[in-house]
Amino acid sequence: GMSEHAKRYNELALSLNNAGYMVTADDHRGHGYTGLAAKSSNHLADHDGWRLLLEDQVTLLNNIYPRNDLPLFILGHSMGAMMSLALCQKHASEIACPIKGTILSGSWYSSSRIYKIAAAIANFERLRLGSRLPSKLLHYLSFGGFNRSFRPCRTEADWLSRDTCMVDRYIQDPFCGQTLSTQSWIDFLLGVGELFTKDSLNSLDRNLPIYLMSGDKDAVGGRGKKVLELRNRLLDSGIHNVETTLYPGARHEIFNETNRCEVYKDLITWLDRLVTKCI
Repeated sequence: GMSEHAKRYNELALSLNNAGYMVTADDHRGHGYTGLAAKSSNHLADHDGWRLLLEDQVTLLNNIYPRNDLPLFILGHSMGAMMSLALCQKHASEIACPIKGTILSGSWYSSSRIYKIAAAIANFERLRLGSRLPSKLLHYLSFGGFNRSFRPCRTEADWLSRDTCMVDRYIQDPFCGQTLSTQSWIDFLLGVGELFTKDSLNSLDRNLPIYLMSGDKDAVGGRGKKVLELRNRLLDSGIHNVETTLYPGARHEIFNETNRCEVYKDLITWLDRLVTKCI
């Protein structure tokens, strides 16, 4: 997801390992240790940041596959869910092995028009602040309203999970919660806006299994409404294998929620069912 890093999903990875799955993950450009090493924390690139994020994933997958020759499933959370959808739409042919299924956690659907408006605001902030600086306005417009459903709030990140320990770890983590640069926001908004056009949705392989997993109190997913709208749009585009689970009471980070063991189990059950078909 945006403004976090791969090691936050260590418990999920270990659960998948114990079920027989090899897991790979990276800190995206501008995030975690990748951003730190490149001296570019919270900044994807000076231009084309969204495209480069996706190209990084293609490069990573094409380096891993020849050494393992295993069925490939792509799991993405929040911003990562949008990246996963983009990979399946426009980059599947560039990946050395076929994608056997994709899991979208903390996903949503919104009109492409909304993203064009938001990108215009981000462009104004870039003119005002420069391309590499963060914008308090963009951060507020993007994240500021997520906590309102959970008042009275203990922290500014209560919207992430009911698990207070996980929320506190997020707040205390220097790699979490920082806002992206103005240029990164522009690239992200324009990139995600393209995902929801009719042509982009119709470009998906109609036989691709897709699993939507979210909390029914997730503010990012409109408390389930935007997740179900995404499901309906996928079905309308001809995808016939779309499964959806909305977890009662769960918030945005279902893999860090109080019922995460249930979430892990459901994910593994879905994967096992598809792997059986791959053999």
